[in-house]
Amino acid sequence: MAEAKRFDSIATIKREEWNRCFPGELENYDYLLAVERSHIPGFTLCVYALMEGGTLLAGLPVFFTDYDLATTAEGRVRDILMRIKRLFPRLLTLKLACIGSFATETCPIALHPDGTVEQKRQWFRKLTDFFISDAATHKTSLLAFKDMNAANRKLFNECLHEFHSVSGMPTAVSPITFKTIDDYFTQLSSATRKDMRRKLKKQSDIHIEYTRNIEPHIDDIYAMYLETRGRSDLQFEELTRDYFREVASHPSGLCSLYFHGSRLIGCNLMLAGYGRLLDKFFCMRTEEGQAHNLYFISWFANLQYCLDHGLKTYQSGQAGYETKLRLGSLMEENWMYFHHRNRLANWLLKLASPLLAFDVPTQDTK
Repeated sequence: MAEAKRFDSIATIKREEWNRCFPGELENYDYLLAVERSHIPGFTLCVYALMEGGTLLAGLPVFFTDYDLATTAEGRVRDILMRIKRLFPRLLTLKLACIGSFATETCPIALHPDGTVEQKRQWFRKLTDFFISDAATHKTSLLAFKDMNAANRKLFNECLHEFHSVSGMPTAVSPITFKTIDDYFTQLSSATRKDMRRKLKKQSDIHIEYTRNIEPHIDDIYAMYLETRGRSDLQFEELTRDYFREVASHPSGLCSLYFHGSRLIGCNLMLAGYGRLLDKFFCMRTEEGQAHNLYFISWFANLQYCLDHGLKTYQSGQAGYETKLRLGSLMEENWMYFHHRNRLANWLLKLASPLLAFDVPTQDTK
């Protein structure tokens, strides 16, 4: 008889059990364990698992936190919410229980590969029911699923009928269909090619080192991260030094360090494997990085890394979409699902959901 359980750490589950249910993924057992060990402030992490004997049938990472409704709002809506927040600081902050991870690109749903489609739906439904029950015992008002991708949305949509959905931040993906960077340039518009060649003129001034040992540079890296985070309008979690250490030392971890002379001016934390390069976080010293067009240098360096190592996809993550569209990225849709325990609040959130949806550019702005 399958039984749903809550574990305070994914370490309680066997690595081979989880990875068998989630094959070919970079954000796998070791990555989720790295996130746990990063001790991100403001989050309580756990894992829900459906077990039959010692076999994992399905698993879901979960986090609990205080969620600010203005987090994913944009433009005029965000301005209005921020004014309300200044007048009533706690009004827009809800206790959230969320299936998924704040540190993954999509919602990691582990499912035993031998299950039929109908069995997988049943397993997911059981874990969802367990999630709703467990969240109630922790007096959580808002329940959510973060970044459900198209495949999982299609498979499990009927299990989520009591949840409202809104578009979330999509994942930007660049298929490596070219054999050289020169071939890649031919895929861009003439205006973009001209702009990129201008931006790459200072490329020879920059030295790149690839490493998994970032300890000698951790203070500089973290200072650059805080500087980069401070420029962003969308702020949810605040990563720690340990996050950078843990992810860089992940079995698929990779960090590219960008030096101007002997001075570190940029860092790109990534995961590489299973035919994919996954960009987790890029940070730089603002003034020097902008002067050298470091973001664009790192973009082309990552494409070259894919070519050199036979990787077929460069996944550049969430945010910065207008630039990524110019550079030929495809947008893979994600959705957020949510439900409030209070009927009136749930109805109001449903009405407001179009305003809280993430507005993604749909036109290539080359």
